[in-house]
Amino acid sequence: MFQFLKHISAVALAFLMLFSTFSFTINKHTCGGVPVSFSIGIPAETCGMEVDNNNSEQTTFQKSSCCDDISTFIQGQDELSSSQEASFITHTFINAFVYSYIYVLPTEDTEKAIYKPYVPPPLIKDIQLLDETFLI
Repeated sequence: MFQFLKHISAVALAFLMLFSTFSFTINKHTCGGVPVSFSIGIPAETCGMEVDNNNSEQTTFQKSSCCDDISTFIQGQDELSSSQEASFITHTFINAFVYSYIYVLPTEDTEKAIYKPYVPPPLIKDIQLLDETFLI
């Protein structure tokens, strides 16, 4: 069980390190203040209510569109910090944490005793029948 938890935590930390270095864009399309479409990395789908201001017939006034496209760029880390930048208190805490989990807490005994199935000695005479003693 302890080994399984170690593997799970190692995989989780690896994914955390991987995803902290990704950069991505979140695109959101809203119509009248209500979110209609949401996408990551590609442009969001429109609702079809956008006003085309390029028409030559509408030269006197322009309608304002009720739709908005919002793009948010999330920058990932370029450089990962090394353990040399950590303070003395951080090193002390990590050492105490590792020591307490490795040496102080008891671990389960992974070796299990394997026993052969018990075979009773062979029955030579049936004593109850010979003595005619029966439990009622």
